[in-house]
Amino acid sequence: MFRVNEANNGRGVLLVEEGKMNIHISLSGKKIVNLYLGKAENAKTDEGAWLNPVEDEIIYRDGTKETVFGFDVPVPYLDKEFDLALIGTKGVWYDHKVRVTDVK
Repeated sequence: MFRVNEANNGRGVLLVEEGKMNIHISLSGKKIVNLYLGKAENAKTDEGAWLNPVEDEIIYRDGTKETVFGFDVPVPYLDKEFDLALIGTKGVWYDHKVRVTDVK
């Protein structure tokens, strides 16, 4: 399981460019090393499609800072679940369902 970092109220940032949607999510640490749009069983053999992390500097309300992993995740559609697999530092892929909702 993964959690979006609490610093942005547990939300990602939805970006739309040329009709394609992506959401940038900052996680709560560096234990998740890759994401995959799809099922874990397919991720194992499709390394070229793995989503790689970037380092995000998070500033919390109390002023403390932390560097965590962030990901840019393609969003196929809003308000409907889609598959997003993850692999952590233990080297095991896990299936997850994700729903992105545009809240203003």
